[in-house]
Amino acid sequence: MKEREGDPLMFILHPNTQRLEFSLQPRWIRHMDKPHDFSFGPVTNPFPVFWLILDGTRTIQIDEERYHVHKGDLIVFPPGLPYRLHTAEVGNNVRYLSLSCNLKLGPFDFHELYPFPKITAVSDGAVFDTLASQWTESAVCFEQFAALQEQHDSVGDSGGSADLTVSLTLLRIQGALYQWFAQLINLLIPQMPERLHAIDPRVVNACIYMQSHVQESIPLEKLAAHVYLSPSHFSYLFRNALGQPPAQYLRNYRIGVAKELLLQTSWSISEISQRVGYGELSEFSRAFRKSAGQSPQDYRREWRHADFR
Repeated sequence: MKEREGDPLMFILHPNTQRLEFSLQPRWIRHMDKPHDFSFGPVTNPFPVFWLILDGTRTIQIDEERYHVHKGDLIVFPPGLPYRLHTAEVGNNVRYLSLSCNLKLGPFDFHELYPFPKITAVSDGAVFDTLASQWTESAVCFEQFAALQEQHDSVGDSGGSADLTVSLTLLRIQGALYQWFAQLINLLIPQMPERLHAIDPRVVNACIYMQSHVQESIPLEKLAAHVYLSPSHFSYLFRNALGQPPAQYLRNYRIGVAKELLLQTSWSISEISQRVGYGELSEFSRAFRKSAGQSPQDYRREWRHADFR
């Protein structure tokens, strides 16, 4: 149809290499009510963990720093840093909402590009109520999905109708979580970087390639050739964009994937080692211990038998 003079132009969203796609995958969403003598840690998580304190006071520790938190505090435990909850005086129970999720901007972890503040006091009562309400709604959806998934698994594959119900329930969780994240970012954005520095599209493409071929051997020359650059120029661009050489990025990504597989699957350590690109189990075990401070077996055991978060 021919546009008439004076008609507004229709806006169409086109792909843009500088506009990285956002994705959010939940790990857990819970309402926690813990007595004064309950404690845990130190533990580390491969994903960011968010708490909203609803009632009570506690001392938490992130790495070496201690914080006294109370109602209205929003806490972000950064991935990879040890954190713990300390005991309190008799009668000082603590209630909080807990959520962990994998946040990505394109091939990058969201927190690497936009670091979250660790502690934020939500002093506006209306903002606190809105965030808590959205968080609670997400928790209810998540619990419903968990129950439905358990029922689905117990009866086996019962056909497309059951699968569709599970998928639609997961879609509702995603919708609730995106609203939760929008509320969260509105609250945190004054404390976060104003804008992301432009990342060379060739670096983005190289990261996507590494993530898609994590199980393979990926020498520097192969990466550079993939984006049509010399190894030296590619290394310069990569380090300038991400502050680390490609080999270090790949090692960190492989260990991150290994942590996910240790928690989400029952695969053997040897199989996980192969799936993240380590030819020798001993090499994988050394790299994992250097990064996580414990063996893959201990990491899996600690998280699978933990009653916290």
